[in-house]
Amino acid sequence: MTPSSPIDSFNPAAPFAITMGDPAGIGPEIIVKGWTHKDIFGIRKVVVGDIDLITDMARRYTPELLVQPVQDPSEVPDDPMVLSVLQPRDTGDLEPVQPGQPSVASGRWAYACVKTAVELAMEKRVAAMTTAPLTKVALRSAGYEFPGHTELIASLTRTRHVGMMLVGGPLRVILVTIHIALREVPGQLTIEREAETIRLAGEALRLLGVNEKKIAVAALNPHAGEASMFGDEEERIIFPAIMEARSEGVDVEGPLPADSLFHKAARGDYAIVVAQYHDQGLIPLKLLGFGKAVNVTIGLPILRTSVDHGTAYNIVGKGLAQPGSLIEAVRLARSIVDRHTTPGTHG
Repeated sequence: MTPSSPIDSFNPAAPFAITMGDPAGIGPEIIVKGWTHKDIFGIRKVVVGDIDLITDMARRYTPELLVQPVQDPSEVPDDPMVLSVLQPRDTGDLEPVQPGQPSVASGRWAYACVKTAVELAMEKRVAAMTTAPLTKVALRSAGYEFPGHTELIASLTRTRHVGMMLVGGPLRVILVTIHIALREVPGQLTIEREAETIRLAGEALRLLGVNEKKIAVAALNPHAGEASMFGDEEERIIFPAIMEARSEGVDVEGPLPADSLFHKAARGDYAIVVAQYHDQGLIPLKLLGFGKAVNVTIGLPILRTSVDHGTAYNIVGKGLAQPGSLIEAVRLARSIVDRHTTPGTHG
């Protein structure tokens, strides 16, 4: 099955949406801090969130900005010193949110912001969406059983197969399993899931416009199982999936021992790594690109980028939050849209 792609439906004339994330977290702070950064200064963008909270954050950290409400993305002005805020749909009457404390109200706000941004992207009224962080704790308290943004947006777009890819430093990594306990990983691996993630890795390279197409698949076990002495998932599941992908013309190698693979990928031997579980892929990536890594959901009919960090409740209100990852996420969304809508720039 060919993964879904937003490439053919980009609307480059529309603004880029940034969701507020959990209002009890650092999302509002990093949004106002990063708004006028030189790398995204000229990008027409709109925040989907709470006008009162964003206004308060702007007064505290970027008083030179003019914060104004809009009813529709088409109302967003070209002036980069204007921070436009669009109220999400379906917020209703919510209790006040306590900074640094996830709650029913913060979960409902976070969900409503994502839902509205997804609907706008599906309607092509925004070019892409970038998400500030939320947490499963807040979502669950509000009655939404999703472990994270990736699964939530997949549900809202009715997308069956999606991949969580992160780009940071010299690495690109896409995950076979995402937000599950480590003990559950082996039982979640199937030939179908491995093969689909390899296909999604190819779609990721197409989306990013990367000409080098070589994909590496990490082994699950030490030494790639050592002829099944340390586990047989490589022989039973991962290798058959790789052979299936090769039969489809995919340039893919593996399963390769993870302890040496990421060094090789970082020096440029591979364009992207398929990692078997969350920390296997994200530890090396964040080691080399922490603070500026970007999460991209692959397989959606829309473009979604995100920060690579969480809500950081412990530093809310202290002025310590850094907007680097958010800036990179917006910049990457803009570059992807430009690449696929500007003649002569397709990868």
